[in-house]
Amino acid sequence: MSKIRVLVAVAVVIVAGFGWVSAQSRATGSGMLTGQDYGEIEALYARYSQGSDFRDAELFVSAFAEDATMVRADGSSIQGMPALRAERAQRYQGQTGDVGRRHRTGSYLITATPDGAKGRAYYVLLDVTTRPATTTFTGYYDDEFVRTSDGWRIKHRTINRDTPAD
Repeated sequence: MSKIRVLVAVAVVIVAGFGWVSAQSRATGSGMLTGQDYGEIEALYARYSQGSDFRDAELFVSAFAEDATMVRADGSSIQGMPALRAERAQRYQGQTGDVGRRHRTGSYLITATPDGAKGRAYYVLLDVTTRPATTTFTGYYDDEFVRTSDGWRIKHRTINRDTPAD
C-alpha cells in the first residue's frame, strides 16, 4: 500500500509541475511557437508575394492585420486595412493577373515575442518578362506578427532594400 501512495504522490507532483510550466508559458505570452505557427507565418510571405505578383488585392491584404502598418523602402508608410486596400486599388488600377515579376522569399528567421512573433526574411524581386529573368531588387523584410481570430497576420512590416555599393 505504501508503494501505491508514493506512486500516486509522484504522479500528482509530475502533473502539477507540467501544469505550472504550462501556465507560466501562457502567462508570459512568449511561449514557444509550434510547427503550425511557423507554417502559418511563412504562408503570410506567400500571400503577400503572390497577391502582389498576380495583382490579387484581396490575397495581398489577407496577409495583414486590420491595424497593420507597412513601411516602404523609401520610408513612406501605409497604416490600416482601408489604406492598404486603397493603395492596392491605386497600384493595380483595375488590372488583374500576372504582372511579370516574382517575389522569391527565404531564409526565414521567426521567433516568439510577448505580443506574438517577429520575423526577418530575405527577398529577391525578379522580372520574368526578360530571358533570362533579371533581378530587379533585393532586400529583406522586418516583420511583427500577431495572432488574430483569423490566424496569424502581419502587424508591422518594414521593407528594406539592398543598395549598391559605391
